[in-house]
Amino acid sequence: MGRRQMKQHEQLMRDLPLLARLWEGDLRALAVLGRVSRYGAGEAIFREGDPGDSLHIVMEGEVRIFVLSPEGDELSFSFVGPGECFGDLALLDGRPRSASAVATQLTRTLVVTRGDFVHWLSQRPRASVALLETLSFRLRRLSNTAADLVFLDLPHRLAKRLITLAYTQPEGRATVERSEPVRIRITQEELASMLGVSRQSVNKQLNLFAREGWIALARGHVTLKDPVALRMFL
Repeated sequence: MGRRQMKQHEQLMRDLPLLARLWEGDLRALAVLGRVSRYGAGEAIFREGDPGDSLHIVMEGEVRIFVLSPEGDELSFSFVGPGECFGDLALLDGRPRSASAVATQLTRTLVVTRGDFVHWLSQRPRASVALLETLSFRLRRLSNTAADLVFLDLPHRLAKRLITLAYTQPEGRATVERSEPVRIRITQEELASMLGVSRQSVNKQLNLFAREGWIALARGHVTLKDPVALRMFL
């Protein structure tokens, strides 16, 4: 592995909440273990029930995380982009995957296997604190999602999801707070899957937002024309 590639791997890991507080030596030792994997659009990275044997950090592209209902319907939890990771829960406990991961476009991930990770962690107990912090964040996010399902109706849940997606765009927070247009690459089917409702319900509500002048719709995209107004709707 070249020096430039090693530095790139180190930076990817350093930017993760899971690993952000590691000492340089610990981080460097973990970066050496990473291997790059490539996936085409629509290609499965793993399926629910597969062995939990690796951590993935997205280098480029995007990965959709979802589960299947007994009837075969998909519910998307999140879309993971560059600089974010997935697969860490199964990596820590070794249990089967609790969700599926599929690349939505040409994607590269930096992969660390569970065997390498556990061996690395056993020699560096300080890293356990960072792992606990990440798990706490995940639990808080799941709690918020569960609360939204109980207490918010579809218009408010959809508005909140659009604002959250806008914040994940490059310079998203600053753009949203200045009430400048933000273009989000997402389909109505994906939004419906994330909210656990039908596409028709999402389409109807999006069109209502569009009539208010808050958003503009295009194939595969939603543009937040007035993010502040949409956020105030909440």
